[in-house]
Amino acid sequence: MLRVTQTKNSLLDGASIEEELYTTPQDGKDFFENLDKPAKEPTKLEPRNTFIRAGVLTTVRGSAYMEYGNTKVLAIVAPPKELIRASARRMNMGVLNCYVNFAAFATGDLESVPERERHLGSMLTKAMEPVVCRTEFLNFQLDIRVLILDDDGCLLSTAINCCGVALVECGISTYDLITASTACIYRDHVFLNPSAKVEELLLKHRGNTNITSPSSVQEHGLITTASMDTFEQIAQCQQCGYLTPDTYVKLLDYTLAINKALRQLVRGVLTKRVKEQHELDLRDKAESALEDQRLGEIIDKLKTPGLDEFIQTNIKEDPYVKRQ
Repeated sequence: MLRVTQTKNSLLDGASIEEELYTTPQDGKDFFENLDKPAKEPTKLEPRNTFIRAGVLTTVRGSAYMEYGNTKVLAIVAPPKELIRASARRMNMGVLNCYVNFAAFATGDLESVPERERHLGSMLTKAMEPVVCRTEFLNFQLDIRVLILDDDGCLLSTAINCCGVALVECGISTYDLITASTACIYRDHVFLNPSAKVEELLLKHRGNTNITSPSSVQEHGLITTASMDTFEQIAQCQQCGYLTPDTYVKLLDYTLAINKALRQLVRGVLTKRVKEQHELDLRDKAESALEDQRLGEIIDKLKTPGLDEFIQTNIKEDPYVKRQ
């Protein structure tokens, strides 16, 4: 017999609503009835409107900015630094730490921010550890910092995608490109890339549901999947709510299909970034060649007429100074 135990899961706590939308169960029902509900079986497995930019900060080596719909995330990767404490060292691999911070204007619920930052940082670390080649920086620590500028759902998956781009920009060795996406089900409707309002509605439903008898509970839950498509491996899979095995597999397939579409987008962004960097290097080389040529001409002039004569030819009289 399948036994379901209700446990606290902070995956849905990433939804930030400025005010309490659903004070009663009836409010949630009214919101769901007025919601533009998708089909029960999605036909288009596509990500949201996405914007990704690598190398947005010039003061750090690895950085990336991503907009996934209205969700905005900035990721920064610092070069590995040596571990000073002997107790923190590992014999066969380095240490990876991820830190998540919310901007002051990103959420209205400031009381839950520390807990949400801690849990999101923990889940982000678990997702990024299988991707980074930690065997290449033994006794070193790699820090990834994420700043949440705006949250409109899919916060964890957006942070994973942004960190993956920042790692490549920083030049950190990785086994593969990592992409992530989110899907949820509520009242038999599948929401791909759910908004913060849908996530909040699902969270309230979980809080008001007694799941001691699974047979009387309607399916409701959310799943976030991070995958590496080259090796067909799942780096992380976070699930919360009540899902049957068949529904779980269905949502997993949906997220993996969206991950493949995101992978093509990420590859295009990184390829464009490499071309831009190559053009900048060529421009710097051309400017350096022109500067060397100019200095060479000056040296030739110094050799031909002599130093004193060259200096005299470049001295101009000040028109405001009276001649004696």
